Amino acid sequence: MEHVIAVASPFIAGILIVLIVFVSKIMRDKSKNQVIMKAIEHGAEISPELFKEQQKKPKDPLTSALVTIGVGISLFIALFLFFDYQLKFAAFGFIPLFIGLGQLTAYLINKKNKAKEITQE
Repeated sequence: MEHVIAVASPFIAGILIVLIVFVSKIMRDKSKNQVIMKAIEHGAEISPELFKEQQKKPKDPLTSALVTIGVGISLFIALFLFFDYQLKFAAFGFIPLFIGLGQLTAYLINKKNKAKEITQE
């Protein structure tokens, strides 16, 4: 029984985290809607900013690439040390590492192409 709990607990924790995030978002939206409804009922002027969705900052591809590379390196080191210095398990860390390197390469190529376009104009 202990083995089942040990294996299942990370998955249950992940599911719980996702559920908590979604429930909190739903509750926040519900609360915002209640405030708007109360303001309408009382004839108060409603700010247009209240209706705007929170603008998300554009995702920086360089940051994403560097984080993915970091995850790959740390996963490689963790698996290498955890499985008594066996590379066959630690090699799974290469997957995010190479994805991050691909993202970094794409960022550098796009940056170079944008610089060329600016100089040609």
